[in-house]
Formats: sequence, C-alpha cells, structure tokens
Amino acid sequence: MDLMIQSQLAENVEGGVLLDVSADDLIVRAYVVIASVDLAVVEKLVPVSVFESGAQVHVAGMQVNTDITEEVIQILENMSPQDIVVFLCENAVVYGETLAVLGIKH
Repeated sequence: MDLMIQSQLAENVEGGVLLDVSADDLIVRAYVVIASVDLAVVEKLVPVSVFESGAQVHVAGMQVNTDITEEVIQILENMSPQDIVVFLCENAVVYGETLAVLGIKH
C-alpha cells in the first residue's frame, strides 16, 4: 500500500522531534529520536497523560539494517487516529532516513 505521508514539526524533544503525521486519512503523532531501543526512553518522551488516555503507543527500533520505508509504512498501516508512535533511531543516518520517509527534509 502506498501512503501519502506528510508531517509537520510539532516540537523539538530531547534527542529528536515530535511530528504531526498525516498518512492519507490517518492523523497521528510521531516521536523520532536518536536513542537505543529502551522502554525507559519511551516513558521519558511520552507524557503519562497519553498512556492514561487509552491511546496506543507503538514503538519501533530503527536500525541500519532496517528497511526504513517498509517499517514506517507497516507501523502507520496498523495505527488508529490519535495513536502515538516512537521511532528509536540507532544513529543520525537512520534518524535522517526516518524523517525523510515521514516527509521531513533533514
């Protein structure tokens, strides 16, 4: 499935950015950060109110050997409106590639 993905910067966060992402009719928020795959990072980024609201929080470890485009599309296809996704990028190159797939030039 080919999604038309567009994003806008919502705010800068520690190690990356928070984006408002539009993928066809789906609108979600995405944290894209350079960090190791660690749930403590997710808990630090995502406000407690999001967890309490019942919204699902999706987490993806983005690595050098990951097909970034395929991973992003697969996650977005499995999200519902108002869900949150956290992309934990292994390094700056993966971070830049992930942002590019989400429609942000870095």
